[in-house]
Amino acid sequence: MINEGELYRKVESACRLTSAESFNLRSRIHKLRWFNRSDIWVKRDDELSFGVSGTRLRKHASTIPALKLKGIEEVVVIGEASSNNVLSAAQTLTENNIKITPFLLGPPTRKEGNLKLLSLFVDDEEIHWVSREQWTNIETHVNKYVEKENEQGIKIFVLPEGGHDQMALPGSLSILLDILRNESESGIAFDHVFLDSSSGMVAQSLIAGAAAINKKVQFHIVVLTGSFETFECGLNQIVQYTEDFLQDSFKSEPDYRLYYPAITKSFGGTDRTIFREIKNIAKNDGILTDPVFSAKLFITAKQAIQDLSIEGNILLIHSGGTLALSGFIDNPISGTETSDDSY
Repeated sequence: MINEGELYRKVESACRLTSAESFNLRSRIHKLRWFNRSDIWVKRDDELSFGVSGTRLRKHASTIPALKLKGIEEVVVIGEASSNNVLSAAQTLTENNIKITPFLLGPPTRKEGNLKLLSLFVDDEEIHWVSREQWTNIETHVNKYVEKENEQGIKIFVLPEGGHDQMALPGSLSILLDILRNESESGIAFDHVFLDSSSGMVAQSLIAGAAAINKKVQFHIVVLTGSFETFECGLNQIVQYTEDFLQDSFKSEPDYRLYYPAITKSFGGTDRTIFREIKNIAKNDGILTDPVFSAKLFITAKQAIQDLSIEGNILLIHSGGTLALSGFIDNPISGTETSDDSY
């Protein structure tokens, strides 16, 4: 079993935390009133950065230094048109003088939300659109492009959908260390931690890291895309990555429960209830949540806490993504569930 200090030193080195240019990986916690309980807190990873949303910044905190160390000149980023990770990558890669080449699902019928913001960083002709019918062959499309760039001597890297890559592990593990800091500063030990999961990288790293240091806490993961089986397959991979990174194996079994969203289970789907709860959370706690990630986490957590009579100190991690609200700003309450394409 590795100790907390050794884990911190390894994460610090991979994320270059002592550098003046390192990303901010410290977020605060505060109590939530929306639940009408005194033992429920929220971790404000949405405050880590304005543009790069929440936990995505943690992944990039170790990915960017690793790319620079390898001398990478161009990165192919794969995702949907509305992807928070693609928009985040556009910012962090551009800042570090690395060209971004997006391969996106689409094009959508109209440009809105994150795609509009992405157009500030990437011209329309630089985006490689792949239709839904061809999306299962995305690797073939990307490989052809990579081969062409390699022939021109360009050092290129492909960032998988959601930024789910081994280079992102140290930054993803930083969330565990930051929770330990929150606990130390507040004098509170959390018994339960709720987090949403799309690509799964940060949630899986949190679970694996806790097992590595034998941290006793139950994690509650709201799986927004894919299946429970897909999440657990990814978790097994992240456990292996974590053991390789720490150069140590761990025997402790992770303690976690998986949930599908309690409302509009399709990824990107919204309805009146979600926007009503977004308003309630804002009015009660002064927090902006988005309809795709954080609002579904809050709603699902509330239902699980009530239905399962969960007791003890509870922490919800706000993973960011609030810029996605810009896609709904003109008509936020449609009364019908939107499709994935319209989001």
